[in-house]
Amino acid sequence: MSDKGNGAGRYLNEDVLGMSMTRRSILRKGAALGVSLPVAASILAACEVDDDDEVVDDTDDDEPAVETDDDDEVAEEPDDDDDEEPVEEDDTDVEVDDDHESIFGDDYETPQNQGGQIIEGAFSDAETMSGIMTQDTASSRIISMITKSLIIAHPSTTEPEPELAESWDITDDGLEYTFNLREDVTWHDGEQLTAEDVVFTFETHLDPDTGSPRTAQLSARIDTIEALDDYTVQFTLNMPAAPFLLQDMVNYIVPEHILGDVAPADHASHPYSTGEQGVTIGCGPFQFEEWVSGDHVTLVKYEDYYRGEPNIDRWIRRIVPDQTVLAQQIGTGEVDYGAVQESDYENLDQQEDIDVTVFDTFNFTFYAYQLNPERSELFQEPEVRQALVYGLDRQAMVEAIRFGFGEVARGSMPVASWAYDPDALDRDYEFDPDRAREMLDEAGWVEGDDGIRERNGERFSFEIYTNAGNEIREQYIAIMQEQWREIGVECIPQTEEWSAFLDRITGTRDFDMFLVGFSWSVDPHQEAMWHTDSAEGGFNMNEYSNPEVDDLLAQGLETTDQDERREIYTEMQNILLEDVPSVILDFPQGIYGVNQRCHNVFPNDVAFTVNAHEWWVDE
Repeated sequence: MSDKGNGAGRYLNEDVLGMSMTRRSILRKGAALGVSLPVAASILAACEVDDDDEVVDDTDDDEPAVETDDDDEVAEEPDDDDDEEPVEEDDTDVEVDDDHESIFGDDYETPQNQGGQIIEGAFSDAETMSGIMTQDTASSRIISMITKSLIIAHPSTTEPEPELAESWDITDDGLEYTFNLREDVTWHDGEQLTAEDVVFTFETHLDPDTGSPRTAQLSARIDTIEALDDYTVQFTLNMPAAPFLLQDMVNYIVPEHILGDVAPADHASHPYSTGEQGVTIGCGPFQFEEWVSGDHVTLVKYEDYYRGEPNIDRWIRRIVPDQTVLAQQIGTGEVDYGAVQESDYENLDQQEDIDVTVFDTFNFTFYAYQLNPERSELFQEPEVRQALVYGLDRQAMVEAIRFGFGEVARGSMPVASWAYDPDALDRDYEFDPDRAREMLDEAGWVEGDDGIRERNGERFSFEIYTNAGNEIREQYIAIMQEQWREIGVECIPQTEEWSAFLDRITGTRDFDMFLVGFSWSVDPHQEAMWHTDSAEGGFNMNEYSNPEVDDLLAQGLETTDQDERREIYTEMQNILLEDVPSVILDFPQGIYGVNQRCHNVFPNDVAFTVNAHEWWVDE
């Protein structure tokens, strides 16, 4: 499934950076990859459009999934005249708070103007307005503007920072967390936020009837939740959990007085989740106004926001057809900021009124093998899964498709993580098609008359799904198809609209293989994808199971020493590199273009919207 708002979480990202290239560069790069002229031409055709999508596994701001920013393809461009009313400017003098402290320190600019609006451009629509149900970066970006979590991850240090909880205490045995809530927080309807809202939020997550993607992880960790008084809440854990703060306490809080009487099974379809003014409320700097599916989401400022009245009056997330259009609209000023595809970096960076930021992310692109033997027998042997990885030239892909803005993945830890240590890993899966052929031969897959391998009368042929409109993924799949064809394996690309694709991989799980983006939490604990129990209520979408990995995840969960945790996760990654249940292709960098009329907007992959109340625009 990119921030993605409060990118401290994990998400399926619908939007990953796309690209558009010249015909000459496509053919040249295609030749460098060993891609045939027809495939290079198909990539060229795909590059006429731009894209952004991902999946996510925690509370982000977007995902994210994600991740990179997040977006799905939409059929029509929004009509500016119909859905955006002019904003009345506030002509009163700007009050300067000399004591104001920003999480971004000296980079913060004292506001010189109040009023106006900021438009984020994106090409994937949201799936929900509920902080309980969100699992994509697009939804989480919007939700992060509407409501908040107990803590956040600092955008620079990734350390836990107070948000709704102004302080917390942890017992020496690591089993009890007591959070002291701010007493100045109100919901958008004026009701006070209390400890009962926190208890209700997590009990809703824990109820399997709700369908929360975080049920499995939270259920494994949390024993009880209790409101000790109106502003104190205590979590008692089943075992010490080192990532508890940065993985679980970043979940968005929802209002009990709105949702308390809603049956858990009805949560996803309730107006709170589908978006209704006055019902979809939060405690953040902006209030929900409207959601026109496939077109835009509009939020307006909440004057009584506990960190201070926001400077801008309105924030709009506008859906555009693709990332090529998005780059054009950033350049013309039709939108104020958005994710920039790698091929547009140089052009936008040369524009005097656009700031372009490049940053490491917790995102990655990966494909997953179907491991349920009732659905497919093709990928049950690790040696076969390994052979397919050796058949891919991932370094050439990153250079050609991402213009070098990213790293080829070795293990599962992203470049931005403190646990990233590729030199400690046993395998690197460098491109070796001869080794791939040899391994497939040894597994009994012999080349048939049409060049496709066969075993026991079965052809080595399968479908690989991704979301339509995401050119980065479509390009990856086109090259994977060509390179696997060279070792005698037939891969048939299939694309679907984001919502249908998301249901396929997280709901019905009807696939041979899929390719998507994902966003990790800032903590390196990766239980949500690799633990056996996460096959239900988590992001273990291909039902991978290895008791050794489960045990190492348990050790990493209960260990607080960072060096020891790094060693544990390195051992886990080495097992994953042998099992290869899923293959991470790259760790892309994020690229954002921001119009210079916008101030205090600091693109990052940890907490993009954390200071949205500080954003301001020139008159």
